[in-house]
Amino acid sequence: MIGRAAASAALLLCVGCFSSSTPVPTTWVVTPADVKPAAPQPGAYSVTRQGALTVAAPFDSSSFIVRRADGSVARDSYNVFASPPSTLLRAAVRARLEADGRFGRIVPQSSSASADVQVEVLVRDLSLDCSQAERRTTRASVSIDVLRAGRGARTVILSGDGAGTGDAAKGDYSAAFSQAFDAALVDALKALKEQPPPQPLEPKPKGEQK
Repeated sequence: MIGRAAASAALLLCVGCFSSSTPVPTTWVVTPADVKPAAPQPGAYSVTRQGALTVAAPFDSSSFIVRRADGSVARDSYNVFASPPSTLLRAAVRARLEADGRFGRIVPQSSSASADVQVEVLVRDLSLDCSQAERRTTRASVSIDVLRAGRGARTVILSGDGAGTGDAAKGDYSAAFSQAFDAALVDALKALKEQPPPQPLEPKPKGEQK
């Protein structure tokens, strides 16, 4: 009897070990800044189309990209964005464009409305920096291009880069990433500069091979 009882107890312990569940990832968001649409500035566009938002690899992953002290990066499978960043960040971009005062009414990329310009955003960095001991910082950097809309070639007329950080020491990654991304957008919008028109291609001399 004693032998059977011991064997049963050992079996229960083994079942407990093998049935442990995998921790569920914690999901986080990036929320738009709490800002009101600005009054139109002189020379502002009437309608702006919100164009493509591209997130550069490896930051296009739903899993957090963590920067480590040795210069390497890792994916945090236990802290993830609620949606892919290319989708999640669009509302924050729209809020900043509406608050800028130069872009008028913002319509989505799928809208059939006529627009004066189109705004495209490239997210170059969206990461959690843990490279310094006992310090966690969120990082974001973006490039904004304003393209002339309408028929024909959509040339870039304004362009700007920006970067921002957020304090993640309290573990509220939604607030920290929202702070970093909004700061990067504000920085890039302030840096918008006119781009020179594209130069026409020089005709090739006759007889030169294509």
